[in-house]
Amino acid sequence: MPTGLRLATGGALCVEPGELPYHYQVFTDHQTIDRCGEVQITDHGESVVVRFVQANRVLCITPDGRLETRAADRVGTWEQLHRTGTALWRNGVPGSPLVIDGPIAPPVSAIHLEQRGNDFVDAQGQRIVLAGCDMFLAYRQFFDGGAAALVPFVMESRALGFTVWRIFMQGSAKQNQVLELSPRETGYYDFVRLFVETLNANGIIPLLTAFVDNQDVQSPISHWTKLGDRVQGTACLLSGFNQWSKNKSDFDPWALPSPGPGIIWSRGSDVDDTITDPRGAPASELHATRTSFDRALMDATASPPFMRSKGAGMCWMTEGNPFGDDRGYSVTEAWALGRAYSILWALAVFHNRQSQRGLLMTDETAMRGAAWVHGMRL
Repeated sequence: MPTGLRLATGGALCVEPGELPYHYQVFTDHQTIDRCGEVQITDHGESVVVRFVQANRVLCITPDGRLETRAADRVGTWEQLHRTGTALWRNGVPGSPLVIDGPIAPPVSAIHLEQRGNDFVDAQGQRIVLAGCDMFLAYRQFFDGGAAALVPFVMESRALGFTVWRIFMQGSAKQNQVLELSPRETGYYDFVRLFVETLNANGIIPLLTAFVDNQDVQSPISHWTKLGDRVQGTACLLSGFNQWSKNKSDFDPWALPSPGPGIIWSRGSDVDDTITDPRGAPASELHATRTSFDRALMDATASPPFMRSKGAGMCWMTEGNPFGDDRGYSVTEAWALGRAYSILWALAVFHNRQSQRGLLMTDETAMRGAAWVHGMRL
C-alpha cells in the first residue's frame, strides 16, 4: 500500500490536474489511497515536506487552512509542515490535522563519491560527470537558520537534477555585495560537519571553497586544515581559493597542504580562463571564458587537454557563462554547454545570477538549469 495522507475526519487526499494547464486541485474525499494520492514525505529537521509523486507537486496549507499544491521546486513557509507522530499540521493554521497513512519514505540513498584517474565513477566503476550549481551563501544560511533554511534549495536541486553545490566558506560583502562570513564568528567550525552531513543526507555533495575575498577576511592557512579535519569521511569536495590572484592573501595556492586522506581537492581558481598549476592536487579548476557563447563552447572541449599538458588530472569547470541576466542565453545553448562539459570534465557548475545571491532560480533560469543537467547526462 502506498504512503498517503488522510484528514483526521477520514477522507484520503489526492491531487489531480484541473481544467487549466498547470492547474492542480486537492481532493479530500477519496476512500482509498491510489496513485494520485501517493506521497513522499521528506524530513528536514524541524519540518517535513510532502510531495505528491504522480503530479510532482508539493502540498501546502494556506494561512486560512486551505490545502493547495505548488511546483516541486518551490518550497516556502506554507509548504513546511510539522509532524507529531502520524499527524501533520502547520503552526497557527485552523482545520483538521493530516494523518500519515503508511510508512515514511526512506531517506535519499547514500552518495558514492570516488575518483578513478581523471574521472568520478559510480559504485559499479562507470564514469560519471557531476552537475553542480552555485550556492555561495548556503553555509551562511545554514549557520543562521539551520537545515530549514536550505529546504527550498534542496527541493529545487532535486527537481532540476543538480548533485553538487559550490559554496563559499567565507566572504566580504565589500567585495561580493551579498556574503559576509568569517571563520572567526563564534561557533563557525562547530557546525561545518553537521552542514555537510545535512547536505549528504539530501543527496548533495558540497564543494567548499575555503578562501574567498581573503584580502578582507584575512583567514590564516589553518582555516584550510580545519575544514579538512571537519569534513573527513564525508562526501565533500574542497577548493582552496576563489580567483586567487584577484583576491590576494599573504599566501598563495601552492602553500596549501593536502587537506587529509581521502579528500578530493583543488588548489582553487584564478580569473577567467587562467590555469592554476595543481602541483600535486588531484583536481584543477578553471573559470571558463565569458567572451561569447561560441568561445565558451570551444573552450569546453579545448581546455582539458591543455590543462593536462600542464600537469592537471581531474578537471573542474567551476564558473563560466552566467545565466539569469540580460545576456539571454537560450535553453538550447544551456544544453549544448552541458553536453560539451560532459565530454572531458569531471565536474561542471551551472553559474547563475540567482543562486549565487542566495535566491531560488527564476522559472527562465531553472529551465536552462534543467537543460544543462540534461546535456551533462552520459
